[in-house]
Amino acid sequence: MIRPCLAAITLDPKGGGVAVVSRLLWRVFADRWRDETRLFTLLDDSGRLESLDSSTATRVRFGTALAGGQALGQCRWVFYSHLSVARVQSFVPAPFRRPYGVFLHGIEAWQPLGAVQRKVLQGAALRVANSRFTADRVTEANPDIGPIAVCPLTVEPDVLSREVSDHGIAPRAGDKTVLIVARMLSAERYKGHDALLEAWPIVKAHVPDARLVCVGDGDDAPRLRQKAHELGLGGDVIFTGFVSGEELHAWYERAAVFAMPSRGEGFGLVYLEAMAHGLPCIGSVHDAAGEIIDDRVTGHLVNQSDPRELGATLLGLLGNHDRRQQMGANGRRRYEQDFSYDAFSRRIVGLLEESFAASAVPELPEATIR
Repeated sequence: MIRPCLAAITLDPKGGGVAVVSRLLWRVFADRWRDETRLFTLLDDSGRLESLDSSTATRVRFGTALAGGQALGQCRWVFYSHLSVARVQSFVPAPFRRPYGVFLHGIEAWQPLGAVQRKVLQGAALRVANSRFTADRVTEANPDIGPIAVCPLTVEPDVLSREVSDHGIAPRAGDKTVLIVARMLSAERYKGHDALLEAWPIVKAHVPDARLVCVGDGDDAPRLRQKAHELGLGGDVIFTGFVSGEELHAWYERAAVFAMPSRGEGFGLVYLEAMAHGLPCIGSVHDAAGEIIDDRVTGHLVNQSDPRELGATLLGLLGNHDRRQQMGANGRRRYEQDFSYDAFSRRIVGLLEESFAASAVPELPEATIR
């Protein structure tokens, strides 16, 4: 009996990219191992999630459940969808500890890690990063943790199957809408919202009816709204707050350009979502965006610190319909060829089966697990 387990923070739609990756992995597990697999989540998946923060009691319950699953033989191996939940493995008593793997995603592992996290990674049978950029940054900061495999992500298979409804969103008339989809957190000001706002007066001077749509929410949203006001952008910038999956799909369908000139992406799932919708993408030269966006073919890579470059790049796309269409078509093909769900599933299942077959341990004696 294989009995694999997935341990995740949450599958809740409000959990952002963390939850998207967890849902992707759980879908792969369910497709591949069906009734043999189990899921453990740290936080509620009911749709009422308010924050990714967790209490001590919640973490203890999560750890106890995982330890019990391993001790009772319900988990032959465990895959942690995020480094922050993998810390639990260090508290599982050694006689009951099963082989495990950890998925590494971005800035949470780009710096020198604490002793517990470093030990957890050193003891893993499998370490996976979402990009070569992430793998290299983690290894550079923590050279003693062991080799890291690379497995690029995908978007959820139903992203393209949703029906588009208006939701009060204006049609793509005039092709003047630039879209960014990202959380607005004071602790994550690297996403590129400030850069876009600072570049927007350049865009507005040449394309007066252009608008910037910021999808997402967080504690930094009031500051960004105030900044837009101080820059005199008025109704040229729309802050939507959190939106449903259907509404997000509608915004992608009605945008002309997707732009998230971030400097801290370990991968950048939203670039794939935009490419899947046929949009040209603008990312930055500072992070993993270059592993997704083919510069000058499916979009552009810019210096986040240069608003003039960003403004000129936006104008170049907004002012050239044929160029946008060609880049969008190129991006859609690249998504289908390199980043489809089937490609992701094959990659991650291959890594898991190879690693855990090699690290398999005997079943615990019956008397031990009663």
